[in-house]
Amino acid sequence: MRIILGSSLLLCFVILFTGCEEQRQRPAFQYDFNNPTDIGSRYPNLYQDSDGLIYMSWLTGIEENIYALQYTTLKDRRWTMPVTVRVATNFFVNWADFPSVVGKDGTAVAAHWLRKVEGGTYAYHVDIAFPEADGRDWSSVITAHLDDTPTEHGFVSLEPISEGRVLAIWLDGRHTDGRGHHEYEDMDKAMTLRSAEVSAAGNITRKRVIDDAVCDCCQTDLVAVEDGFIAVYRNRTDDEIRDIYISKYSLETGEWSEPRAVWNDGWEIRACPVNGPRVIADGDNVAVAWYTAADDESRVLLALSADGGETFNEPILIASENTVGRADLLFGAEGSVYVSWMNRANELGNIMVREVRADGELGEPIRAGVTSSSRSSGFPRIKLDGDEIFVAWTQTEPQLRIRTARIPVQDFNQQL
Repeated sequence: MRIILGSSLLLCFVILFTGCEEQRQRPAFQYDFNNPTDIGSRYPNLYQDSDGLIYMSWLTGIEENIYALQYTTLKDRRWTMPVTVRVATNFFVNWADFPSVVGKDGTAVAAHWLRKVEGGTYAYHVDIAFPEADGRDWSSVITAHLDDTPTEHGFVSLEPISEGRVLAIWLDGRHTDGRGHHEYEDMDKAMTLRSAEVSAAGNITRKRVIDDAVCDCCQTDLVAVEDGFIAVYRNRTDDEIRDIYISKYSLETGEWSEPRAVWNDGWEIRACPVNGPRVIADGDNVAVAWYTAADDESRVLLALSADGGETFNEPILIASENTVGRADLLFGAEGSVYVSWMNRANELGNIMVREVRADGELGEPIRAGVTSSSRSSGFPRIKLDGDEIFVAWTQTEPQLRIRTARIPVQDFNQQL
């Protein structure tokens, strides 16, 4: 009862202080009160396997400096009991760089988290864990990058290759070790994007450098395609252009293609915007969504490819005014794409979703949820569960916890 009352108060607050916007964008979300997260949960990640099973992972604060990495699965509105992967005092807990759990054929395959190490505030390493046969014990833990410098290693994306084996990509700061503030523009000391195949047996193979100079703290993303994987990330050039790049991994050769821009926004920024891209694929159809502020205009863009990501059409403008980015996306029926992002309204963060039909027609945005626009609200995530779009985000007030909601797909159809 206490949780339901808190949600009602928050919704009333939104309606009271966003009255003008309320007339244009009704709150379409329906809270999913059965979601099994607890007070203190934060930073959800969603992964969906080929069986349609959705894995939601998160961190829960237990006591001061003690956190638990947990996950549950969802299909046809049914949640499983949460599984605790790890309880530790040395998690690196960050609003933009959070753990994940991935699965294959209806079974969890691997999880990752960030482990603090001595050497500085932003010294942390990537741990990848695999479940034992019982599915509840995660004792097989591997540090993917083998580098032990006290630097940043994070913004991980995982995709299963087979049972007990995953492809991992991450931002790797080994070249930044000892880098002073005045040396930030030294490209020899830039953040790198790296990858490896990691197995439950502890084997780390096909270690690769995808790009030797990338943005320091933007999320990466990874998606499986027919003969390998596609990675997207925010690049960094010598003249500080921070556009979204793409590279393809061949499972046959273990090599990455030469990285190239999804689209040349030309965003020059001498800092990291902490706003990475998202990618999805369905056969030869690939879609990438991202945030840019090129030309001092904040926008969320969507680029579509019909040839497996080799070329992309000119991006579609999804959102501009008041957007803070934090985009996600999914494929719907008949070639449609749904894109989510966060809009700032005073101190509130409205989580918005809109449909882009196969012919390029844009639906009206629907508000899927509401939280704070601060960093503590993290990055909302969306997946398709049957005929509903499932949304997860971090609510900051009146209680810190993960909220989930659903929007029937037919609500979008009615607006076109």
